[in-house]
Amino acid sequence: MRSLILCTVLLVPCLSARSQWRFEGDTSATWEQAIARYQELDRFHTGAKLLEIGRDDGGQPLHLFIISDGSGFTPDSIRAHGKNILWITNAIHAGEPDGIDASLLLAQALLESDQLMGLTVHTAVCIVPVYNISGAQRRGAFSRVNQNGPRAYGFRGNARNLDLNRDFIKMDAANTWALNTALAKWDPDLYFETHVSDGADHRYLMELLTTQQDKLGPTMGAFMASTLEPGLYAWMGRKGIDMCPYFETWKEVPDSGLVGFCDGPRYSTGLNALFDRIGILSETHMLKPYADRVNATFQLMLATLAVMDQHPRELAEARRAAKASTAAMATYGLNWRLDTDAVEQLPWKGYATEHPPSAVSGLPRLRYDHARPEDVLVPWRDTYRPALTKRKPKAYVVPQQWREAIARLEANGVALERLRADTVLTVEQDSIGTFATAEEPYEGHYLHRNVQVSPRRHRAIARAGDVLVRTGRSTDRYVMEVLECDADDSFFAWNFFDAVLQQKEWFSDYVFEDLAADLLVKEPGLKQALEARRAADPAFAKDAWAQLYFVYQRSPWFEAHYRSHPVMRVVD
Repeated sequence: MRSLILCTVLLVPCLSARSQWRFEGDTSATWEQAIARYQELDRFHTGAKLLEIGRDDGGQPLHLFIISDGSGFTPDSIRAHGKNILWITNAIHAGEPDGIDASLLLAQALLESDQLMGLTVHTAVCIVPVYNISGAQRRGAFSRVNQNGPRAYGFRGNARNLDLNRDFIKMDAANTWALNTALAKWDPDLYFETHVSDGADHRYLMELLTTQQDKLGPTMGAFMASTLEPGLYAWMGRKGIDMCPYFETWKEVPDSGLVGFCDGPRYSTGLNALFDRIGILSETHMLKPYADRVNATFQLMLATLAVMDQHPRELAEARRAAKASTAAMATYGLNWRLDTDAVEQLPWKGYATEHPPSAVSGLPRLRYDHARPEDVLVPWRDTYRPALTKRKPKAYVVPQQWREAIARLEANGVALERLRADTVLTVEQDSIGTFATAEEPYEGHYLHRNVQVSPRRHRAIARAGDVLVRTGRSTDRYVMEVLECDADDSFFAWNFFDAVLQQKEWFSDYVFEDLAADLLVKEPGLKQALEARRAADPAFAKDAWAQLYFVYQRSPWFEAHYRSHPVMRVVD
């Protein structure tokens, strides 16, 4: 199997003796070796440039390597030459290093082979050599128990033990601030990220994850489905590399059916979809030899470049149309859920499974029998529909005190306006009702979910210094995902507005007793509501304090802004 990668390397000139890195089939470059090699390529090739774009949480510099022969090394100069941009991020999970080595091979191939450099006539390539640097420096051989090589690799979490592919909305990591800011600046057309899969066993070397088509939008979704994906599968087929869609199993094993992955905004491909970019994840199969996995990743990168080279105008036009559609949309779908009734049949190259007794527990255990390969059709579910649809307002107002939310909007390229004077606006504001909160921390947060809201229209004073976020722009999808309170990955869901959930003022029961009694006399409707609640709830009827609080919540003394989502929609 190792001959696959050796044949690939023979297509390009041998590695320079000047470099300390050499691909050996079962080893992966360290961060230091990778950067040294990119520095060397920068020195010896005019079409290459290595830049720093920020820092890792561990303090290490985060690099971007650009291949852009004859068109400069800025987004503006590249676009001025009519080129599209392919962005590749490696080692977001540093224990999955296939892309580190594949990208080094890609950079060498493009820069040292005139034939392959032709793939960059219409496309500039931006490579993040190692994204999770602090994780990459925690090298070992045992953290990925399911993975077949290389001999040493990094760790999934970064210096703050964050999974960086869950951080794209909350942006807790310095890494994410650097990457999101760079993506907003460069605005690539395709975002490619390299991984190694976990999960079921099968005969495919590569699993391809692309942005969930239903939520990508009509123009980019059509380009991806009709042009990009067929081109990628055709290329990989010609290279003799079996590839299937990235999946989750319906039940225990693939024969039960497969489910396509819906990449929410917390993930890289989901975040990029909000800016009308196609996201690609290469997911090599964990049990395949490392050399073959690197070759498959390298070939998928070449395949992506080939499709971009063959269809540059179609891609550019699809993006222009997608951005215009985003700016013009009147409504937007959120919280995508699997349509379990939409089922297709997918050809599948798997293995027969059995359940012999476990040597550990004595109970049945799953085993894939490699001596019995199977070619079958399996149910495939990959249709998602929005569970929530919102009308797009004219603008949002984010009060200036919510600095963390404002900073993230700005980092992602959203145009913001600071009000110069107090302004009275007609707004719609959500009152937060019931919701569930995770009992255990998830990536440093206690996520809210299943959020129920009640919108209220009123006149509000937006203060001088508050931020106005106008819609009608290509960033509208991102804006709505983070500012709509009941969106799955909203800023509220990630705890940025949790302070509004705490009541600040209370009452002493012996003081409020007389006030409450007087209020019930003056407001018969309130008294009727209290009596109805007592009749319907025996426990409530026996709880004097609960009844006082019921009246207090409906009294003039109760906090008017309690559980009001701070972000307001401008509706007039």
